[in-house]
Amino acid sequence: MTRDPLEKLSRHLVVGLAGPALTDGERSILSRYPVSGVILFDRNVAGVRSLMELTQDLRRVFRESRGAVPLIAADHEGGVVSVLARAIGVPPTQMAAGRTGDAGLCERLFAENARRLRSCGVNLLLGPVADVNSETLNPVIGSRSFGEDEGVVSNLTAVAVSAARRAGVLTCLKHFPGHGSSAVDSHLALGALASSMDELRRTDVRPFARGAAAGAECVMMGHVVPRGRRLPATIDPEIVGGMLRRELGFEGVVMTDALEMEGARAAAPSLADLCRASLEAGCDTLLFSKSAEEVFAALQSAAADSPAGFPGTDGNAPSPSSAARVSRLLDAAAAREKEWDLPNDPHVYAEIARGSIRVVGDGPPPVLPAGGWRAVFHAEKGEFERFPVRRFIERSLRSLGAPAGAGRAPSAGANGGDAASGAAAGPGGIFPLVPLEAPGGDPGLESREYVAAAPADSGADVVFLLNRRPVDAETARRLAAGARLVVVAGWPYAAELLSPEIRAIVTYGLYDSAADLVGGYAGVAAK
Repeated sequence: MTRDPLEKLSRHLVVGLAGPALTDGERSILSRYPVSGVILFDRNVAGVRSLMELTQDLRRVFRESRGAVPLIAADHEGGVVSVLARAIGVPPTQMAAGRTGDAGLCERLFAENARRLRSCGVNLLLGPVADVNSETLNPVIGSRSFGEDEGVVSNLTAVAVSAARRAGVLTCLKHFPGHGSSAVDSHLALGALASSMDELRRTDVRPFARGAAAGAECVMMGHVVPRGRRLPATIDPEIVGGMLRRELGFEGVVMTDALEMEGARAAAPSLADLCRASLEAGCDTLLFSKSAEEVFAALQSAAADSPAGFPGTDGNAPSPSSAARVSRLLDAAAAREKEWDLPNDPHVYAEIARGSIRVVGDGPPPVLPAGGWRAVFHAEKGEFERFPVRRFIERSLRSLGAPAGAGRAPSAGANGGDAASGAAAGPGGIFPLVPLEAPGGDPGLESREYVAAAPADSGADVVFLLNRRPVDAETARRLAAGARLVVVAGWPYAAELLSPEIRAIVTYGLYDSAADLVGGYAGVAAK
């Protein structure tokens, strides 16, 4: 038996970090165990300079301990899923790019995003999202997808992969075999797909085939179960080894989605079983979002509890072919360490916003009262703490001409809050927000209000629907009741549920350049 099974397994791991700088414990673990790399999240980003220092420090640790370049990965897709927003901004969502109908803009978007990633030392984009958003009630994909049409998604996936790779960044298609027909968020539960294996082959799998043909180095598995199957794709040999490897001929690295997700945890009785089943199904890399110290503590405990069956032990180690694929990916990362002299494209984000935002409804352009107006924001619980959401709110209010520092004290007992609890829409609390009770008491939503100039005690003049999860028609109309203008920024299909007399701006996601245009589009004639 291998003395320390984690030594063999670690080559097949990508792990998270606790904060914006390496801890002593993380430095020790990364020096001892040859993990393939790390995944960055918002918690790791304080700003562009500190992010550059972190990625340089990671390279130094890997170079000194094993003479290698680490994978440094990030879910910087666009919109709310922009984990590096504090350093390099919030790019448009894939759906916004798809709505422009201009593949050239999509190409420029992914090239620019890749250049920004490279400027901070990130070499693996966990994207593009190749899912076809065929189920509009999908709570987790939505505007992350290029759209509902398989042909559009296939074409733009190939364009995105090619553009990012030319700009020097590795790519990872996700979430195979397609998460778009699920009405379940696999972060919270195992996602059942409405599509069978044959239906997936005819639609959802095609964007992955196009992305792989364009040179995508990785494919991420989804914690989803096709109709008629028993196992989630992550641990199903017929999907990883059969559909992806044999049918599509994919020879790159297959990565799991984060194994802490409930969709993965529900699939195996223990962490050891989950790791082993993923590798035996054909996955090459096990992804963990928690910090390296937490991950290795959990793996060491799992190895102690099941020493004979742990995937790093003799007879249970990952296959030589899997190790070879991981080595090729690391070699590809090392080959991209050269300097790249590519011009920036600072206007593409705004061009995508202008080309995708649409105005619907029969209502006239709103005239916000000079004596004071009120904006109300609705989002899922916890979303107001997310940096891209706060940033979208602040920039939207700026575009609407909101005076900084306005706002009013909350009414007594509103969500049990006080002025301080809702006072930070953006950095520094420039536009104070006040907690409100969500209309109808929806337990999954939170609401905030902003009052410009004098108090406005009537209904909201502007309502922002920031919620990513679907709502029914009754809820959508209740949230928008009495508004002069509704900004549908989260779940885009909410616009179709509103009363036709309500004027709505649909942005297809929460991102910087869309927020900057909200004020201008508020007066555009409906079309």
